Amino acid sequence: MTSMPPLTSSPVGAPVQLGAQSVPATAQAPDAGSPLASTRSTVHREPVATLDGRIVGYAVSVTVDASAPVSADLLHAQYMALDLPNIVADRYVFLPATEAMLDGFLPPPVVPGRLVLDLPPGYEDRPDAVERAAALRALGVQLTLLDYRGEPAQEALLPHVGFVVVRADDPEMPLSPVVHHLHGHGCRVLAADVRTSALADECRAAGVDALRGGHAERAREASTPPPGGSARVLRAGELQCLAVMDLLGRPEVDFDEVSQVIDTDPVLTLRVLHLVNSGAFALNHEVDTVQRAVVLLGAREVSTLVSALLLDARPDAMDSLWFILARALTCEELADDQAGYTVGMLSALAEQLGVPAAAIVDKVGVSPTVAQAIRDEAGPLGTVLFAVRSHERNDSDGVLATGLNPAVVSSTYVSCLGNALATARAVTRGDGL
Repeated sequence: MTSMPPLTSSPVGAPVQLGAQSVPATAQAPDAGSPLASTRSTVHREPVATLDGRIVGYAVSVTVDASAPVSADLLHAQYMALDLPNIVADRYVFLPATEAMLDGFLPPPVVPGRLVLDLPPGYEDRPDAVERAAALRALGVQLTLLDYRGEPAQEALLPHVGFVVVRADDPEMPLSPVVHHLHGHGCRVLAADVRTSALADECRAAGVDALRGGHAERAREASTPPPGGSARVLRAGELQCLAVMDLLGRPEVDFDEVSQVIDTDPVLTLRVLHLVNSGAFALNHEVDTVQRAVVLLGAREVSTLVSALLLDARPDAMDSLWFILARALTCEELADDQAGYTVGMLSALAEQLGVPAAAIVDKVGVSPTVAQAIRDEAGPLGTVLFAVRSHERNDSDGVLATGLNPAVVSSTYVSCLGNALATARAVTRGDGL
């Protein structure tokens, strides 16, 4: 399988000639004609993951809900206002290219060379398509060609695009020859909406570089036992971590008992002591006992660390923990109830581990209300969980069905991403690409 090495980029900041106008690489958004605060928009992100599960980027989209038709300037302003460092960290960010972006008005990249514009449908038919694509690449921008069909106009663009999106299940475009052809042009191939492990296996065999779309469906499939089959069995180390979470979730936490369980696991012991002695806590002296460390960290921080350890062997450990914490914090905020944090965390943890939610609930002592919310998405907390999961799937109708406002759920989720990212970075071993 072809890997996805870091891409080199041209210097960002110098003007470039697009058509007859010289414009800067990064510029202020055009006048939107109305205040951003008056719009009701939702922001959605979809992971872009390699076939071994490593998340290399996020496709980010903005939908504006307005009573009147949305102007191109207003939509562009929404994209320019995105807090990309807290939405994608330092991964690639794939954005639908607005007309202003195609003219060179670009959001600043989090990392040079990792801003990727999805060329709009039919872009290849424009008379200046190749010229503009070359100019954008000169700015250090990567480009994505969507819905590849092998047409001559698309072929002319291949030297200027870094990514090409294909349909893995298109019978008219056999996957292996298409991937081989695109690799020959130096393009990285992304398969769209791969929702099953069987189709992912076909992509792996064909040499597809990464999957874009279908991430939630693949996670759901992994945690659902096949008909007549059995669910993945939790391993001994995982059971020990869940035992710690069980103790931490009780109304009265016995930190002595928590520390005794942690002390039996050398890796968990080292991670707890490392975290408490890191600069994040600004202690005047080092802590050298687990018992003291868990008291200083508190139940929530230790739960987060245990979750990180459960995910430690995964290639996307930081991103997985980031996802778990974002859901947990969003559920807590929307429910205005600390139990919402537990509901969000355990439901997301089950998805990331590939085990049924019931298996996590059975191993971690939670109240009937929390258990019902996680198992059945029932009750007030279950309704919030359903709304948040619907937002993660970019399903506004699902959010509306709960009685919650999709724009409120979206803004809450985006605001929680920043705090979740900071915590995930602090407790995982690293987050480099």
